[in-house]
Amino acid sequence: MRIMSFLYRILSATIYFILWPYGRIRAASGSELWRGRFGLIPNQGKTDVWIHAASVGEAKIAGYLIDYLRHKKPGMGIYLTTMTVAGHKTAVRFKSDGVQVGYCPIDSIGPVKRALDNIKPRMLIITETEIWPNLIEESHRRQIPIVLVNGRMSDQAFSKYKLIEKMLSQVLSNYDMFYLKSEADKKKFMFFNLPDKRLVVAGDMKFDAPVLSRSVERIKATRQLMGASENDFVLVAGSTRPGEEEALLKLFGDISESIPTFRLILAPRHLNRMDEIKSAIALKNLNYAIYGSPNGTAALTLVDKMGELNDLYQAADLAFVGGTLVNVGGHNILEPVWAGTPVIFGPHVSNIAEAKDYVLTNNYGVMVGSIDDMKDVIQKYMKNKSLFAIKSEEDLSHSPTALAGDYILERLSRV
Repeated sequence: MRIMSFLYRILSATIYFILWPYGRIRAASGSELWRGRFGLIPNQGKTDVWIHAASVGEAKIAGYLIDYLRHKKPGMGIYLTTMTVAGHKTAVRFKSDGVQVGYCPIDSIGPVKRALDNIKPRMLIITETEIWPNLIEESHRRQIPIVLVNGRMSDQAFSKYKLIEKMLSQVLSNYDMFYLKSEADKKKFMFFNLPDKRLVVAGDMKFDAPVLSRSVERIKATRQLMGASENDFVLVAGSTRPGEEEALLKLFGDISESIPTFRLILAPRHLNRMDEIKSAIALKNLNYAIYGSPNGTAALTLVDKMGELNDLYQAADLAFVGGTLVNVGGHNILEPVWAGTPVIFGPHVSNIAEAKDYVLTNNYGVMVGSIDDMKDVIQKYMKNKSLFAIKSEEDLSHSPTALAGDYILERLSRV
């Protein structure tokens, strides 16, 4: 184990010195990335928590945790780092008074020490499974508690880590607590001789996005742009693909024939298909309006601009997310859930399998096999709106984010 650790330190130091001439010039010329890589971070005074997130997905998860921690303790000081430029762009969204953003240092002892000296964290929080031995061991040496949130270990990573079992066991032993995504992840971490009491299966934090604030005034304004009254039943079909619009138009014709208060809002995935969709509507002799220009008679509305889905989903009674009735793999079925609206989706969900399980487990929506099945669900829901659960802010208090967040706050009180 000592040999492996020594070799790792030599390797990381070699990489650091190779990069030094170029990186130091870039840092001196103002590159935030290279300043972060070399630990040349502006002195932060005293930081409550340093949260590290590798890239975009992990940065979003860090954002949920930051929202939770700052809600519970508004004055908390947080420093958020990422490895990638794309992750940094995501992290910047969370920047505010008390929340600073930068890049993680190269895992060589010099940059790591400089970063810790400048950030001065009371706690280090690492998302997913970023294992940087020098950062972890130096933090532990300084008696900084280390917590892993949303921890996971893929089968491929596990196979590699087993080859350095003793070294990794030593590195992981420096953590205070592990909040893991699944029982399968826990079993993999247990292989490295970690005590069971430090391993908590919390679930996946990526589903813990805060529920969008539902403003009655904004919902009313959006429904007016649709041409929908308070008593109308609105189905918003978002991110639709070729083949789905035709099926939805048939569904619209069938339902509206007997229920005149039924309204369909079509928001296609790609706006360059608008002429194609308008032609399909014309073939069915349907009257339609463009979103934002209701004509008072059309119960079918076509959305011809991007960036409207959050408002549309919030104002809907029910949502359908496209790419699921045709073999595309599915689009984001969580957007309506976070907007507080039940979601319907088709069987083609290869790209969103985990989200599908989450929605079905919590009864936030339903998967249908065909447009006819979808019609049955809509008609049943119009008669009895208790078919589905509605995600609320209360759900966050019993979430993986809350479980990890409450431990972090409690542990900070003892530092």
